[in-house]
Amino acid sequence: MSTRNSTVALASLCLASLAGVAFGQTSTNVVTDANGVRWQETRSVSHQLVPTTEMHTRTEQVYTPQVATSYQTYQQNHITPVTEYRWVSRRRGVLNPFVAPYWQHQLEPFTRWENRPTTVQVPVTTTNWVAGTRTVQTPVTTYKSMPVETTHKVALNSPPTTVSQPATAVAAKPLSPIGGQQMQSDPPRTASGWSSASTTTNNYR
Repeated sequence: MSTRNSTVALASLCLASLAGVAFGQTSTNVVTDANGVRWQETRSVSHQLVPTTEMHTRTEQVYTPQVATSYQTYQQNHITPVTEYRWVSRRRGVLNPFVAPYWQHQLEPFTRWENRPTTVQVPVTTTNWVAGTRTVQTPVTTYKSMPVETTHKVALNSPPTTVSQPATAVAAKPLSPIGGQQMQSDPPRTASGWSSASTTTNNYR
């Protein structure tokens, strides 16, 4: 048992030394619990990088499009139909021998095409980029070193064994007689003379 305890203690010391090199801060204590077992408790403190995200506010320059519509004037020439009404005289009844010839006057339309200049307004759309500023929030992740404590326990001895003595059982005297109390309505417990004689006679048979 002593050899085993020495081996366990040596292994625990080696683990404690390695933990001290790896984590930087190591402390070793021997504690005894309520059962009488001695423990070698090794506490190591390591540093781990923990990501932390924070929202940073910044101002940036942006350009916003603005659409503007203007009208430009142009001169155009186009051909336009012009209709006029004129009096036209025609001689009627020349070939009819039964009617004296006569003149007939009536208005008739005459159409001509004229080249006329006109003014035309054409819409022109232009886009202007206007500079401005806006506030945005950008997540920024940083890593911070946080200490983490690790506890390692190694038993230095076995728990003590205790011999348990057998318990003596003591019978308690009953408070009331076995079988209970006889009530008046119960049948008699001793047989009558007739029944006992009958039983004796049957036995001889």
